[in-house]
Amino acid sequence: MPDPVVTALGLAKHYGGRPVVQGVSLELLPGQILGLVGANGGGKTTTLRMLAGLLRPDHGSGVRFGRPLHSTRAADRAAFGYMTQRLSLQPELSVLANLRFRCAAHGIVDATTRLADVTARYGIGSLLQRRVETLSGGQARRAQFVATVVHGPQLLLLDEPTAGLDVVTRLDIWRWLHALAGEGVAIVISTHDLADAEQCDRLLHYQDGRVEGPLTPAALIAASGASDLEAAILHRATQS
Repeated sequence: MPDPVVTALGLAKHYGGRPVVQGVSLELLPGQILGLVGANGGGKTTTLRMLAGLLRPDHGSGVRFGRPLHSTRAADRAAFGYMTQRLSLQPELSVLANLRFRCAAHGIVDATTRLADVTARYGIGSLLQRRVETLSGGQARRAQFVATVVHGPQLLLLDEPTAGLDVVTRLDIWRWLHALAGEGVAIVISTHDLADAEQCDRLLHYQDGRVEGPLTPAALIAASGASDLEAAILHRATQS
């Protein structure tokens, strides 16, 4: 059994004395895809930010690659990629300039070779000379995904990566995610889209700051006495 990439026990976060999320416990192995599902405002993004070390939990503990989640060591930061829901590329620069900046930030010595590899793998050659501000939503999300994985992280934290995307881009992103998982990359994805949730190995369900799971999609359906995942999530929401 491989060592867990991420382990968390009872993570909780409060703002102004109000609990935003509590009781996040999980163990994520290499190659697994964990989905965070549930209503908006339930604590999914807060969980991602705690796992990324951007927020310190008020309660609970966790490790990422055997080191505390809040570790600021460069090697610990380089081991994962975090893709926010908002576009995090410099809009006035070209896609290529943005990717070169990411390579420099991660200390990639042979950036030319690395960029050639990811350009070919993810099919973004036609976008490289385009300024980010001129891209469509789907094109910009493709470029942002590549910027997130350009340094070869072994853990991906993705916040609503397919929200508002066309069908082709959505399918491409999931094809890339499954390929990376097959190579041993661990993935945590926040989503409100149940088609995305069904592609995850396990799910954490969020409702009013409370967390259930991790459960497989099938187990969540069975626990709700529902016929499908949509009905299971709806049942959970109406029982709160």
